[in-house]
Order: sequence, then C-alpha cells, then structure tokens
Amino acid sequence: MARSTYTAISQPYGAGRLRAVVKLLLVGILLLLTVGFPQQVLAHASVTESSPAQNEVLQQSPKQIMIRFNEDIQRAYYGITLHRSSSEEVSGIKAYIDPKDGTRLLADLPSALPEDIYTVSWKAISGDGHPVEGAIIFQVGNGAGKSLKDASSVTLDDSRPLSPLLITMRWVQYAAQAIVLGALCLPLFLLPLAARSEMGWLRERRYTWFALSGAVLTVLALAAQLPLRIAWTADIPLSTVGGELGNTFSGTVFGKVWLLQMIAAVIVLLIVLVRQLPGMKPGVQRVLGLSALIVLALGLLAKAFDGHAYAAEIAGVAITADYLHLLSALLWSGALLALALFLPRIVRDHAGDERRKLYWGVVRRFSWLAIGSVAALLVTGIYGSLIYLPTINALFNTGYGLTLLSKMLLFLVMAGFGGMNYAKARSQKGEIGKDMIWEVLTGFVVLVLAALLVHLSPYAAPLGNGGAPREVQAQVQQVNGYEISLRVPPSRMGMNTFEVMVTDSQGKPVDVEQITMQLHHLDMAMAPTDITITSKDGKDGMYETQGMISMNGNWQVDMTVLTSKLESLQAKFVLKVPGS
Repeated sequence: MARSTYTAISQPYGAGRLRAVVKLLLVGILLLLTVGFPQQVLAHASVTESSPAQNEVLQQSPKQIMIRFNEDIQRAYYGITLHRSSSEEVSGIKAYIDPKDGTRLLADLPSALPEDIYTVSWKAISGDGHPVEGAIIFQVGNGAGKSLKDASSVTLDDSRPLSPLLITMRWVQYAAQAIVLGALCLPLFLLPLAARSEMGWLRERRYTWFALSGAVLTVLALAAQLPLRIAWTADIPLSTVGGELGNTFSGTVFGKVWLLQMIAAVIVLLIVLVRQLPGMKPGVQRVLGLSALIVLALGLLAKAFDGHAYAAEIAGVAITADYLHLLSALLWSGALLALALFLPRIVRDHAGDERRKLYWGVVRRFSWLAIGSVAALLVTGIYGSLIYLPTINALFNTGYGLTLLSKMLLFLVMAGFGGMNYAKARSQKGEIGKDMIWEVLTGFVVLVLAALLVHLSPYAAPLGNGGAPREVQAQVQQVNGYEISLRVPPSRMGMNTFEVMVTDSQGKPVDVEQITMQLHHLDMAMAPTDITITSKDGKDGMYETQGMISMNGNWQVDMTVLTSKLESLQAKFVLKVPGS
C-alpha cells in the first residue's frame, strides 16, 4: 500500500472560536429583527401618476397618455391600448418610454377622441423583471350620455402562470454551478496543504466527468432559459421569441445579465477542459482552478442584478446580500456533494492514524466552510425577508412567502444534518459515510425552491381558494348610529361593482345624496383612485356603481357618506384583491 507524506496533526475545534461565531450570529439576528417588517414596499413597479388620471372627466380630448411609475421600467415588452365604452380598440396607439425619464410610459393620440368613456390598459416590466399591468378609466366631454360605470369591462392580472420548464432549467443551472464549485473547492481549499501533492484522483475519469458535467450543464441550462424567459416575460408563444432577441438584449436587464452569465459559463467550461489535460503541472492546475472559481463567482454576481434585489430601495446592499446568499447556498451544497463522492477515494490509500488525520482534516475544513455559509445564509435570508415581504403575514398566505418558508425549514433540516456531522467530527470516531447524502439531497431541494422564488412576486396578494369562485362578503361598520356596509364583487383586478348599503339604528334604509370613496394601495406607493356614487345610483339605502381596481394587493377604502339630511359619515374599509 502506498504510504503518504501527510503529517498534519488534526486538532479539536477551538471552543472559544465557536462561541465567538455563535455570539456574532445571535447579535446579527437581533439587530435585523429590530428593523421589523416594512409597511410599504417600493420594489415593484406601480403607477404614481397618470394623465388622464383615474376617473378624470376631461372637457376635451387629451393629446397624449402618460403613465408615471415609481421606478424606471425596462425598455422592452411594454404597451398601451385604448378602448371605447363599446370595447372597440382605438387604432394608431403606439407606446414608448420617455427617453429622458425612464419612469414615464407615453402614447400619443393620432387624432382627437370623441366624447365617450375610455379605458387605458397598460403593461410593463418592473425593475425586478416581473410583468405588471393595470388600467385607467377617463371620460371625454359628457361621455356621450354615459357614465364612468359604462367603461369597457377589463379583467387584469399582473402575474404570469409559472413555467415549470423555466423553473427546472433555473434549478439545473444552480445545481450545475454547485457541482462546479464543489469540484474546484475540494482540491483548492478543503484538502490540507500537506496532502495536495497527492492528487492523482483529479486525473481519474470520475472526477473529470463530475467537473465537466457541471460546467456543460451550466451552459446548456442557460441556453435553454433564454427563449423560455422571453416567452414568459413577454407573454408570447415560444415559437416567436426569435424576433424579440434584439429587444431583449438592448431593452431588458435580463438580456444583459444572461449574456454575462453565458460568457462566464463558457469561460469556466474552457478552463475546466484545459485543467484536465494530461501532463498539467499541479501549480498551473491550481491557478486555472482559482481562475475558474473567480469567473464563476462573477457570473453569480451578474445574476444578482436580475431579480428582486435589483429593484430594492437600497439596491447595492440588496444585490450584495442576494449574491452572498446564492453563493453560500451553492458553495455549501457543491462542496458537500464533492466531499461525499471523493473523500473516500482521497483517503483510500491511507490507513490507521494517518487515514484518520487526513479524513478529519478535510472534514474540519469543510465544517468551517459550512459554518460560514450558514452564517451568510441566515443573515442574508432574514434581510431578504425584511425587504421583500410587505408584511409578516405574507410569509404565511402568499405563494412567495410559503415557498420562502419551506426553504427556511429545509435549511434548518440541512443545518441539523450538518450539526450531526459536526458532532462526529468533534469526536473523530468512525466516518461520516452515507449519512452525508441526506444533507446533500436536502441542499439540492433547497435549490429547487430558490429557482422557484426567482419567478414568484413577493408583492402578489394573499392566496385565494384556488380556481373556485370566491364568495365576496360584505364589510360592515357602525358610524354615529348608522350601519354602513361595503361589498365589492368580484374583488379582482379590473372592473368591479362597489355596493354600499346604509341603514339607521332601527335597520331602516337611509337615502343618501352622495358617497365618495378614495382607494389607497397599502403595499405600494400608488396614486389614489377616486370613486363617486350619487343618489341616482340607487335607492332605499342600497347604492352601487362600477369602478376600476388597477392592481392586486391590499387597498384601504376611505369612504364619506352624505345622507339626504346632510349628515356626513366617515368609514374605512380594507379590500384584499388576490392575484393568481
């Protein structure tokens, strides 16, 4: 049996250092938790101003439609359409983004609009890469004898059905990049210095295929994502994405980020290929490995610019946290997989105390890498939850929140497995063996959820009861001896019916002169929507009109009721408008 020159002494973990790490983690958690969940999130494109304004009555036709957002929208896949009350589309409308102000979406009108009620439908891509859409109603002149409630009916939805294939390709990319990271980190960092002269296993077919498969799959997964992402974002058939390639690369963050990621992935593949050539000297092989690691890390950094972090209020901090979170997850999972596959081969030619020292020397180095990854994942995960979720309740009743919660729970399971292995490493009795594979599998399931989170919006409204029709209950408030109820079916994006019932203390209907409602979005900074009901819109205490809800989420309704006796009653309601 070949004898090793490995003489490194395996030392027990420093209890003082471990306690210091734990204290730092606890302090970091406490500091983050004191921030609390923000009540308003500005990281999703929303309308702050429009001309014409929602429900505005114009004496003459406007010359231009202007919609201003709270952030720059991406210069691709946007549009404005205009419909008359008859649902006929006004032709010749072409949208464009103000070249001097990326927050303004404009459309010039080719001719004066006749008196009527008009509905403006718009769509855009927000800074985080998610499609958003909405609608605005306005009136020209006397509306040709019609009222705003006669506007063309519009049903909106600012979310796209998830693409399982796109999510799968994202997961394949993450898993493949984790494999490459593990293949590079094992010989570069996890192997003790004294054992790095014995790396014949790097030449074996098993390791070669492991490293190459990760690099090749990264390139293939990225190549597949390009057309799938264009089709999903632009909401077009997959067969037509070829015509949008130029628009994607020039007008979207996604296009530029994808290009950088693909360049990095190809460079890593080439380096991995060259690194495995016969006769490569260990020093050159190490330099090539470090180079591939740096290029791969830069590719992951580019990814952080395409997503929720890029549109955050403090983008620099959010992008850094997102990058460290992804890098830590991939590094932990990949190094763990490499360790499970190749550690038995590394120590195969050693025996007795020498084998024990080498084995636990590698495990010890990995354990400190895992502790660093756990710390980074914990801190950046809490930070991401704080800045992306509008309320803590969103963690339990939205698709994004539930996916994030599942990811957190699996992370704890994975950390539990790591703790068990840490205990074995402390005692240095036996070997970890196949127990490590459960930690590996849990890590790659976590990557599935990470891929899913990229395509879910944190700002979607609470989940409804699936595809079944949702019963819309009336909300009731007691004000100065009167009872005011509000019911808004179907409570979804688009046109809705606002039903208001007013009764006195005896339960008798109360006639009103006017009811005014102002809708404020609670989750995003948006211009308020005004809705007015007059005495002509009902009788016997029951009044209703049509009104537009332009975004999903939570809306506060500030209502003022003026009775026929000129009493003014104030009430507040909250509407929950779900998204799919």
